[in-house]
Amino acid sequence: MTSGCPGPGLPERRTVQTPARPAPARTRRTARLVGVDVARGLALLGMIAVHVFDEFDDRGNPSLATVTAGGRSAALFALVAGLGLALLTGGRRPVAGPSRTAAAAGLAVRALLVGLIGLSVCELVGAASGVAVILPYYGMLFLLAIPLLGMRARELAVLTAALVAVAPVVVLWTVAEVGEADLDAGGNLTFVTLFDEPGGFLAALFVTGTYPVLIYLVYLAAGMALGRLDLSRRLVGVAVMLGGLVLAIGSRVLSELLLFRAGGVDELLDLDGESAPRRELNELLWDSDESVESWWYLVVPAPHSGTPFDLMNTLGSGMAVVGAALLVCRLGIFARLLWPLAAAGSMTLTLYVGHLLILATGLFEDQIALYVVLVAGVLGFGHFWRRNLGQGPLERVVASGAGLVRRSVAARQRA
Repeated sequence: MTSGCPGPGLPERRTVQTPARPAPARTRRTARLVGVDVARGLALLGMIAVHVFDEFDDRGNPSLATVTAGGRSAALFALVAGLGLALLTGGRRPVAGPSRTAAAAGLAVRALLVGLIGLSVCELVGAASGVAVILPYYGMLFLLAIPLLGMRARELAVLTAALVAVAPVVVLWTVAEVGEADLDAGGNLTFVTLFDEPGGFLAALFVTGTYPVLIYLVYLAAGMALGRLDLSRRLVGVAVMLGGLVLAIGSRVLSELLLFRAGGVDELLDLDGESAPRRELNELLWDSDESVESWWYLVVPAPHSGTPFDLMNTLGSGMAVVGAALLVCRLGIFARLLWPLAAAGSMTLTLYVGHLLILATGLFEDQIALYVVLVAGVLGFGHFWRRNLGQGPLERVVASGAGLVRRSVAARQRA
């Protein structure tokens, strides 16, 4: 209550100052969803960059694509997938009871369809594209998310921390014992491998493949934890962004301290006190996949190494991107400017498969030209399709199948 200034000869009036109305729930929800789509779109552009550009330049230094997107884009992809699953299954209030059963059934169908699409793509263009396709692993991640649907943010955060500590040890021990996967189609999982060597297929899927599910479950669980938070609040976005930056930078710094000050580099490269050649050192820090016999390997921060420091660095980077996207998209002007990126992010399954088809043609030899064409195509197609036709074509197939089963199970439970 505040008093107004009375005029001369008039009695004092007391007026009530109306508090500023909070943003409508629909507006906050829209900003949140646009921010999530923007983060997913950035993950897609990062994965395209990693697929197009070389890992190292002629002098043995990591390329710009490797430094900025190597490992981070795939991690962000899985992180936002978990976030999206949490939003689809209740957000801050996880689904329970019959609703959870129906959601689990729908998610199982979604996992199956994504896995089948992924294996089909691997068979058709896996070898020709030169890309290790993430989609079969992605489908299994969705399946493993079913037991997590009822968990809240704190429980999911504890699970994430436990996986960061345990999963790399299991993977390191398994790879050291059985070796890395020997896969068809340029290192991809295929129907042939599934039927001819089901044991090797499952081992690659969970542990020894390019995107081992045991490792990538870290990002999915962390994303689900984020999705259980109130992402419409500005402070939550700030906390996610700053927390991610601290985790990403801190893990990288600590890793290098242990490697260079505690003798890890000497042990891994077997230098006997001599200086490491730049190429070998850069491969250790940015593309290490060989020195798995030593427990020092767990200190390596290299992309896709699957070590605790790699997981913390890439998870922190992903959190920072998600937090920044949520904050930026609270401002209408930026949300509108980023609309093409958000549109592309809403149909990453379609656009991911599409860019693999283009890579498989081998039409462009110049890497910069190829990347520009792919990015322009992704943004242009995403903008046009979203504006005029709504949901992406492959997204519509997956959502229709999953939705049909989810509604059927829900109706059966109500009967």
